Amino acid sequence: MSRRTDRAAARADRRDSLLVLLCRAQRGVVLTAAEAALLRAHVEAEVDDADRYRREAGGQQAAVRREQQRTRAAEAAIEEAEQRATAAEQQLAAVHALLPTDARPHLGLPNTLAYSNGVHDTYDALRAALAQH
Repeated sequence: MSRRTDRAAARADRRDSLLVLLCRAQRGVVLTAAEAALLRAHVEAEVDDADRYRREAGGQQAAVRREQQRTRAAEAAIEEAEQRATAAEQQLAAVHALLPTDARPHLGLPNTLAYSNGVHDTYDALRAALAQH
């Protein structure tokens, strides 16, 4: 945090000095060679800072665009998963509607005999229905 504070303080000092030099030049005061060199150094530092910040902002904007694309893709995947879940629920309801309500498993019997009247195991019917989609 102190490096940031130091940079901010240096920038404020540079800008204050820059404003003084610009005011003197605007009033027609001839700058000394040292003042002109200082003015040039301050302007170059400001240009360098502006270029660096512009590059950083461009990188941040690109990162934001990538994250927006990832978010859109995730939202589309969620929507697709919700649609599949709804379809699976509808298929389950359709399979359930086909099963007799009075069928009860006879525990210990093979799968084909688990339900009376030759009704297949519910899980097999569900797997078959889901396999179609």
